[in-house]
Amino acid sequence: MDLLIKNATIFTMDEKEEMIKGSLLIDRTKIKAIFPHALGDEPNIQAREIMDGSSLIILPGMTNAHYHSYSNLLKGTESSLPLELWSLYTVAYGHSLQDEDIALAVQLGVIEQIRSGVTCCIDHFPHIARAEAALKSYEQTGIRVGFAPMMHDVPDHHFLRVQLPNKITERIEAVRPKSVDWMREFYTTLLKYWNGKNNKIRILLGPNAPQRCSKEMLSLCKDLSISEKMLVHTHLLESKVQKYWGDRSFSKGLVGKLNEAGLLNERLSTAHSVWLEEQELAALSEKGVTFVHNPASNMMLGSGRAAVGKWLKYGANVALGTDSSNCGISHNMFETMRLAVMLHRYGNEEEVWIKPIDTLKMATIGGAKLLGEADCRGKIKVGYEADLVLINKAHTPYCVETDLATQLVLYESGHSIEALMVAGEWLMKDKKLITIDEQKVITSVQERSSEFLKRCPPAVREVEELLPYFREMYESISKEAIL
Repeated sequence: MDLLIKNATIFTMDEKEEMIKGSLLIDRTKIKAIFPHALGDEPNIQAREIMDGSSLIILPGMTNAHYHSYSNLLKGTESSLPLELWSLYTVAYGHSLQDEDIALAVQLGVIEQIRSGVTCCIDHFPHIARAEAALKSYEQTGIRVGFAPMMHDVPDHHFLRVQLPNKITERIEAVRPKSVDWMREFYTTLLKYWNGKNNKIRILLGPNAPQRCSKEMLSLCKDLSISEKMLVHTHLLESKVQKYWGDRSFSKGLVGKLNEAGLLNERLSTAHSVWLEEQELAALSEKGVTFVHNPASNMMLGSGRAAVGKWLKYGANVALGTDSSNCGISHNMFETMRLAVMLHRYGNEEEVWIKPIDTLKMATIGGAKLLGEADCRGKIKVGYEADLVLINKAHTPYCVETDLATQLVLYESGHSIEALMVAGEWLMKDKKLITIDEQKVITSVQERSSEFLKRCPPAVREVEELLPYFREMYESISKEAIL
């Protein structure tokens, strides 16, 4: 046997939400046995490594279910605009990222996530020409990733009906989007060389958003989802502007567009979903779609407040995401859980409040279920993957033994995390990262950042030329009193 952790507090997150005082045995990549017992009555079992867990809480690893790794190099850039205007800047800065930048951005994000208890993330990745650099970097870290390269062939100024001068339109549209055939070949190659690698990398289909994909691109999504049994991850109805134009562009709105494409099923997860109507919410829940809640970015970009309490009442699977660093957020899942609890109490009736245990389930069970792994991750059960977070309870949040879920969600910051493992492999132990040289990554980013920022001004100037026309679109909509 590989590892025995003795006399720990084991928060199983199973169907009974059991809190077990006892010992945990790990054999290679999986949980071999759980032994409930009183302190000092631990089983006499030999293992390659024996750890005293008397000061430890063991929690299932969490999944960051919507995240953009490239954004880790954009911290401190524009974050004070609403979504559709902010997006212009994030795209512009992204043009200057090179392969090494992407590799470092991946590792920066993994550092932050490991230190907050994340063992898996869904990276909705726009810079598809740099996918190989990102995947190689993920492979080195040992974290699990659902890698969802974005597909889109409809520019925002078309969908949002922004009236641009011909000169600007010609310049923008001189760069053609990738064709459906090109994207098919791209995904086929990724599946061949990366899907399932080390049992930690999954390739997902990543349509940027339904309004940014032609009927033909969404048809490709459906074809690959069926033929290759691929999951689909997309943004959906993030802002009220998207709702406004979606209803005017498609007879049944953006949800109707996804339905007509044959994508509403248990393989689909939708990030944000802030502006769903009641019947749309009911339909998506019935089809088994997973909703990914992003409380921090929804607030920072003024997108609105998702009806998470209703999602849960409809029995939908719900996961949590942190979204982009350059929204002004961190990738700390404890912060994200806490924000989710707080956000949905303010101004809401008590009946739709969500509780700390709800957000803990989203971060553990919900994320695993999104990836079709509810039978092997997200809980501490015999036969499940040994994706575990070890928290030192000799810290202020745990001085009094009351309700552990509440203490974890409302008072923990990640500071108490001592160790983390994925598939039985330590990624952090005694607070020291094992698979990443943290200081080397930070130093490398510092050394490259000035050159990266020097490459950005031309693209940013183009955004400043576009901005008045996008603002005009906003103002014209505001006259109809929707904003």
